[in-house]
Amino acid sequence: MSRKLTPRQVIARSYPTWDYAMADRLISWLEDCGYVIVEKAAEHPDASLVPAAPDKERSFEGSQ
Repeated sequence: MSRKLTPRQVIARSYPTWDYAMADRLISWLEDCGYVIVEKAAEHPDASLVPAAPDKERSFEGSQ
């Protein structure tokens, strides 16, 4: 069974002493900049603003 960590715990564990105060400041700064932390399985309402990947890759070999 895998252990599920909160975004705060994931950020805090990236510091040597599991710095929760720094994690809180970082999350606050990201929110002030307009970023939103979403769960992996969740879909953000603005996700539709991201353009879809093209179906096939463009080839530059024949474009010269």
